[in-house]
Amino acid sequence: MVRGVRLGDLGNVRRIGAMIRLDQPDSLLLPYSPLRVALRASLPMLRREPLLVASVGETLVGFAHFRPVSLDQRWVFHAVGSATGVYGAEPVWEALIEHGIVAAGLSGVKRLFARVPQGSPLATSMKMLSWSPYAAETVLVAQGLRARRCSTGFRAQEPADTWAIHQLYSAAVPRQVQYAEAFTSHRWEVAPSNRHPAVAGVSGWLVEEGYHVLGYARVASRDGNHILECVYHPDRIEVLGDLIDGALAGVGARPVKRVYAVVRHYQQEALTALVDRGFIPMLDQDLHVKYTTASVRSPATDAIPFHIDVMEKLPKRVPSFLHGQPRDESAT
Repeated sequence: MVRGVRLGDLGNVRRIGAMIRLDQPDSLLLPYSPLRVALRASLPMLRREPLLVASVGETLVGFAHFRPVSLDQRWVFHAVGSATGVYGAEPVWEALIEHGIVAAGLSGVKRLFARVPQGSPLATSMKMLSWSPYAAETVLVAQGLRARRCSTGFRAQEPADTWAIHQLYSAAVPRQVQYAEAFTSHRWEVAPSNRHPAVAGVSGWLVEEGYHVLGYARVASRDGNHILECVYHPDRIEVLGDLIDGALAGVGARPVKRVYAVVRHYQQEALTALVDRGFIPMLDQDLHVKYTTASVRSPATDAIPFHIDVMEKLPKRVPSFLHGQPRDESAT
């Protein structure tokens, strides 16, 4: 049986040790505690992030944590845990995820997203439930980075830049990825709530030429941990070095423990540039999307009778300008 977590489940949730953390590196900004999440999800006044639990009889055998993104009504699959002993966890995962999809649809959510490490056994269960991988990415990490200099044409993001950044995203990202992510220009606003509730600050920087944005770097920060993401025009790869150096210079002005970088697999130039600057690949993961609604066109199968009154056929006559138009309109 799958249901929402209750206060009486807290002790059992705490004892679930086999857990898969998803949504990396965003989920690494803060230490993750299923007990803390279960406590918030079980209190009516704090029930913001759905936490589902699966039980067999009186025994709790798993949980699944989804995080709503209020900006555009989407859910992100955040973590899943199981306590099945010697038995396989796949049936528990499938029941939890399927229930989460239904709960999201009933809440008006159209898309669910998940970032799943490549090779994870969870990917098989998600495939059984029709999750679709639409991209892949590499997560890198670095410590003790040296300060970098900012180049000319590099500046901080302003509120009026969101539309220009969205146009850059449209030019730089493959079309199938854009269809899956369905971002609007609000995605690029510098606001912590647009990315992750644990984020204390978000900063953006641009490389521009004239009035054209050629590169964009975004850094989300919390307690000395930072996440760097870059978008750059595929025809102007030469701006990538200045973009990364400028963003790292901005990060260096704050306390730094770790800097994570996320590179999509269609951004191989960025992967090389980050490795040259001391980043180390940490994991590869696939990005999945699940639609809760779909437009379906069904053909009409009921025959509709049309009664047409047909006039008797008349012999053909050619109108003549000498005799005027024929009296019978049907003859023409």
